[in-house]
Amino acid sequence: MKINFDEKKQHQPRRDGEMKVSYAPAKRKIALFRWYLILFIVASPLLYFFGKMLYLLLVVNAPGFVSLEKAVINASLSGVVEKVVVKTGDIVQPGQTLILLHDPRLDERKTILEAELQTLDTPLPPTGSNVETLLHDRIDLARDMVSYQEEQLQQIRHLFEQGAATSAEINLAEAQYNKARYTYNEAQSRLSERLENLRKDTLLPTTQTEIRTKRIEAELAAIDKQRKKLAHVAVDRSRVLDVYIKEGMVISPGSSMLLLGNLEHAVITCYLSPKYARYSKAGKKATITFPDGRKIGATVQNDAGLAKRLPGDLASPIGSRDLMIVVQLVPDQVIPSMLMIDGMPVSVRFHTAAGSLFQQ
Repeated sequence: MKINFDEKKQHQPRRDGEMKVSYAPAKRKIALFRWYLILFIVASPLLYFFGKMLYLLLVVNAPGFVSLEKAVINASLSGVVEKVVVKTGDIVQPGQTLILLHDPRLDERKTILEAELQTLDTPLPPTGSNVETLLHDRIDLARDMVSYQEEQLQQIRHLFEQGAATSAEINLAEAQYNKARYTYNEAQSRLSERLENLRKDTLLPTTQTEIRTKRIEAELAAIDKQRKKLAHVAVDRSRVLDVYIKEGMVISPGSSMLLLGNLEHAVITCYLSPKYARYSKAGKKATITFPDGRKIGATVQNDAGLAKRLPGDLASPIGSRDLMIVVQLVPDQVIPSMLMIDGMPVSVRFHTAAGSLFQQ
């Protein structure tokens, strides 16, 4: 091959002597694009590394979660769990019944007091009324039965001595005789009690009856007030986070029954790296990003004063659980109900001057 170098050709490559030569366009654009693509692929890890470092320098991120203000519902009185109206996850409104308790002792005491009150309001029959007549007749009948059973017992014993009766028959006759004597003594006791009550009621002044009546009415009112406390109701709009009891359980005063999360007082708890401690001051602004992509503004509530290890649920599978600053933020707007879940994971991005471009 013979190659000739001509300066005129170098300056005028499209002319050969006096003739113009038209060359086809070069076919190297695709090859050049492939070269750039290979170069980009080879350099992409380095570009990603520098991009990540730049992003971390400009943007301050912290993992967090939605935290509802929690309240434990404790039993005010002892009793039996009659009904658990709500279940875990339910949203309850103010005034809604949560749990119904039942105290049999209160019902028993109320029945006794109502019976006594009715007795005080009912005039007693005079002595010698039908009640006393019936009690006297019962005593006479019981006395006759004692005499009869005593005669039967004597006859059975006489027959036993002659060999005409068994010991079992003697035992049966003695049991019937003792039963007849018990009935006779009980009838006498009933009559004595009746006469004693009539005597006391006759001596009891009207003013003492009125005092006793007022005391009973006051105690009945107190019992009704206590029974109302057995029905526990919601104070705020809340979500039921946990139920500690079951129907039929016997509980004592102060026992924990429910755990509620107040939906009106939700905060965002996040874990901030100590090197960004300057963003944990009250009033600092941040943007909260929820798992579905929704974003809302938030403000740091108070100066952070607590450090904890990053919870395992928020830590990276290959990362370490370092000590982090616990920061609480108050949302600038109401969190949607579907996202108002205690423990809902979120991403917190603190506002920085250098990273303002990343806040969009």
